[in-house]
Amino acid sequence: MISFKKSTIVSLLPVLTLIVLIQACGDGPSYYRQAELTPPEPFDTTQAIGDSTTEDGLTIYFIKDGDGRQDKKVEARDQVYVRYTGRTEDGEAFDSSYRDSSQAPTIFRNLTPVPITSSNGQTISPLVEGFRQGMMGMVEGEKRTLIIPPELGYGDPNQNFSGGDLEDETLRFDVELVAIL
Repeated sequence: MISFKKSTIVSLLPVLTLIVLIQACGDGPSYYRQAELTPPEPFDTTQAIGDSTTEDGLTIYFIKDGDGRQDKKVEARDQVYVRYTGRTEDGEAFDSSYRDSSQAPTIFRNLTPVPITSSNGQTISPLVEGFRQGMMGMVEGEKRTLIIPPELGYGDPNQNFSGGDLEDETLRFDVELVAIL
């Protein structure tokens, strides 16, 4: 009986070795690959239908009116589907919902200025303050460009954001509100 077990193991050894070699030769699972940002061209703010600047320095360019219900505007308690691209002042995209040629919108679940807890106990941090403020009042289908000063982005160390190289940067976000959930 011992020789039967040995012969079975010995006969399976080449097959197992082949499986391991095939797995090792691949690019690896897709979750190890960093997504490629594939954003569209920035919105043309010279063609904006209006603009405003808040007291704390957030500039909002109104690129396109929304085609959704005018009485249903984004509020802090809402969850939203958004297409967006974040760029630095020199135009380099650092974040976008446009990844790997996909145009699928991203869901944002916390438009409040404080962290919230999801139904499964996970903490959901708020968006950077300038992005959050710039989303308020949007209507489905509306497009805006947000110019966010460092104090409303990742530049305020008291906010405990991990902006990395984006601290003290003025940020530009092109935002399209797809749906209010």
